[in-house]
Amino acid sequence: MSEIDYDPQQKFDDVDDDIEAVVEDTELPRRLKTKVYRSVDERGADVEAADQIAKAVENRYLDTRVDPLDPVGTVSAQSIGEPGTQMSVPADERVIVRRGDETDVTEIGSLVDGLLHVRDSQAVDDHEVARAPEQLEVLSLRADEQVEWKPVEEVSRHDAPDELLEFELESGRTIRATKAHSFVTREDNEVVPVEGADLSEGDWLPVVGEFDGAQLDEVDLREYLPADEYWYTSTLTDGGAVTYPGGEDQLRNKREALESGDLDEHAVYPRQGTVSLPERFPLDEGTGFFVGVFLAEGNLTDHYVSISNVDEDFQERTRTFADRFDLTVNEYENDSGFATGHDIRVNGTVLVDFLKATCIEDGTKVVPDFAFGATDAFVRGVLSGYFSGDGNVAERALRSSSTAERLSEGIALLLARVGIYATRGEQDGSHTLRIPSKHVRRFHENVGLVGERGDQLAKLASEVDPDGPDTTDQIPNFGDALKRTASEAGIPSRQVHSAHERQRIGRNRLSRLVDEIEPKVDDPELDALKQAVEGDVVWERIESIETVEPDHEYVYDFSVAGLETFTTAQGVVTHNTMNTFHYAGVAEIDVTQGLPRLIELVDARKEPDTPMMTVHLENEFAENRERAHEVVWKIEATRILALGDISTDVADMLVRVDLNPDTLQERWPTVDNLAEIVGEISETIESKLGVDVVQLDETVIEFGPDEPSYRELLQLVEDLREIVFKGIEDIDRVVIRREETEESEDGEFVLYTEGSELGNVLGIEGVDASRTTCNNIHEIHRNLGIEAARESIIEETMNTLEEQGLDDVNIRHLMLVADIMTNGGDIQSIGRHGISGSKESVLARAAFEVTVNHLLDAAIHGEVDDLNGVTENVIVGKPIKLGTGDVNLRMGSEPARTDGTGEGAD
Repeated sequence: MSEIDYDPQQKFDDVDDDIEAVVEDTELPRRLKTKVYRSVDERGADVEAADQIAKAVENRYLDTRVDPLDPVGTVSAQSIGEPGTQMSVPADERVIVRRGDETDVTEIGSLVDGLLHVRDSQAVDDHEVARAPEQLEVLSLRADEQVEWKPVEEVSRHDAPDELLEFELESGRTIRATKAHSFVTREDNEVVPVEGADLSEGDWLPVVGEFDGAQLDEVDLREYLPADEYWYTSTLTDGGAVTYPGGEDQLRNKREALESGDLDEHAVYPRQGTVSLPERFPLDEGTGFFVGVFLAEGNLTDHYVSISNVDEDFQERTRTFADRFDLTVNEYENDSGFATGHDIRVNGTVLVDFLKATCIEDGTKVVPDFAFGATDAFVRGVLSGYFSGDGNVAERALRSSSTAERLSEGIALLLARVGIYATRGEQDGSHTLRIPSKHVRRFHENVGLVGERGDQLAKLASEVDPDGPDTTDQIPNFGDALKRTASEAGIPSRQVHSAHERQRIGRNRLSRLVDEIEPKVDDPELDALKQAVEGDVVWERIESIETVEPDHEYVYDFSVAGLETFTTAQGVVTHNTMNTFHYAGVAEIDVTQGLPRLIELVDARKEPDTPMMTVHLENEFAENRERAHEVVWKIEATRILALGDISTDVADMLVRVDLNPDTLQERWPTVDNLAEIVGEISETIESKLGVDVVQLDETVIEFGPDEPSYRELLQLVEDLREIVFKGIEDIDRVVIRREETEESEDGEFVLYTEGSELGNVLGIEGVDASRTTCNNIHEIHRNLGIEAARESIIEETMNTLEEQGLDDVNIRHLMLVADIMTNGGDIQSIGRHGISGSKESVLARAAFEVTVNHLLDAAIHGEVDDLNGVTENVIVGKPIKLGTGDVNLRMGSEPARTDGTGEGAD
């Protein structure tokens, strides 16, 4: 469609003459103007807002055009209006992340700094941006108010501004961020982003109320206790350990002790001592209870853990833990306090060192990171042990108190694993937690306490009404949805009038109203109210906002798919605004553009720096997301880390693969039999690695080297990581997007790939071969012929120029270049190795590049230059053979006649 024919008012309902004038007055190319119109239409923006959007995009676009060497993509119109810089949290803001089955609570600064140190990064404006490693996930809030683990796509940092905002919520939780950093709040029954600078006291922010863990059922003590300082008996017989904590004599003695049964198998011992723990420490309710007991009432020395509590049931649970691992105990009456106490000392250097490594940071107690991803039973045990020691059953709540702020913060987050919410406070230097009456019965039924406090909790749980009013769990800002749906259901207005006017209502009361309305009303707004009731977050009011100075050089951010949210260690959900930082091209696909791309094209590079394909689909594959995903999994390379977890058994020299059944069904959607998929994977491993695979369970397989060798075992693991079980090896990633079409209002699904294998993709069922293309002109030539390659050169060159604002270049110039490059039946570059280097004229070749070499070579071979072209005639100062320069005038020797006949004289 030409510029004259383009009419945005016909395509977009909310675009009028004034908005069109604002947008058309910019220097944006038509492609970006269209995206601006779309963004304005989606947001329902007025003229003033449209002007701000258009100017923001124009400024960003002009900045991008200034330096064509910078491979930064154009601004996505979907992120217009959000600032492109200064959107981050400070370095010491702690966040909860997960990679595989390992969950950590860590400072965002140290995490991002470490990733930027080891990964390729890209300078985008004043930000340093890098791709996040695979499987790195954060707790993220979805638009339907559910919380789930979502992958981190990118990480970034930039210089800290002069000021930060610190928000304190009514529950005592806090979060700091730059003024332009984005949060999410509730408006008109929807979760929407909002800038920190636009928030005020009394506004609402979400706090995670419930989330799932990875169900980690054991931890490998090697992660915390190094093998060169402790004896691991599994390494005494296989010869796999590189270093040991002792010399040859000690090693021989340890092996003899293991053979005689004096040492336990698969156990870890101190350098000097005979008291051990299992190498893989189990995470169940019993071990969780002891960890919680230590966090509440424990102290450490070099060789024992001291637990102080007078409750007999509490003491018995501690003794049970010690008996389970053959740890001796000593018990004493303690008169050092205000009342007589009772101390139980659990002896074991390994236990002490394990607790020091996991539960102590900077001299204070913390919840160990692995607890946040552990089994539900372990989590219940930790909470039961902690509150049985430090808890206090009050009149209508359960409370705890600790001098360690990080410990209190961790317990509050851990409570969300069992769907229990607590408020935080500070009193006389202690950090308190309060579980309100609404959650008391759930705590009693799902966690429980032991001893006298357990009896008190049971009594309180029987007295409180869990469905009663609760001011700590309110659903805010639902617009007129409740009033309208209640009216349609015939509910008297007085029952909802107060909630409607205040724009907040208790979750329990809203749940009862929704249950009453649902049978009588069919309204989409009711679905939104149900989502709010069933949501995984608690909405908290902002108590105060203060301006503070940053303590570190940088501030940091994550880029997360979807609603783009992540969660701090205090459970506060924050919204990232890094979606303007994606590299050039589509979504997460990294595509070279600008001058580097233009050079690739005219040089006819065999491989682009960033090969990609645009894969169009046909029929139901283009309309149905699930069918489109079937094509995705046939294209994207599926490796073992995407299918499950790998572990090694050094003692038995085995590699164990635990496959995830949900992932298998997702990647093989057309195969109903799980055993068939696992069998296919096993056969692939056997053929690629030359090993015998044994299937232990429905989704668990094992294999190992032919001969016991630690080196070969590790090599098998490395080789296993590289095997492609499904898809195309060179296609590392596929992004699926719905795009508008003239034929359909709903649009169609289009795939974008990182990597290119056009020939293999064209034959896949569901792929529309007539529209699918790639950015490798040689690959198009091989599969579709020289005419298709010519068209690709023209289109790719034109698109590259348009990206840089040069969309007014006449396409005939590009057609001429493409014709010259392809008229010989194959693709030639413009440079000295192609067209320019193949010219017949010596001087023309010398004028392009490496002048001396061309002249010397011509002299050696006695070449002759006939001076037929433009360049060579200009060089020697002769008229070029064009126009008047192509006319030869000849003069005869006879004088002309003077008699007027025009004939010569006799």
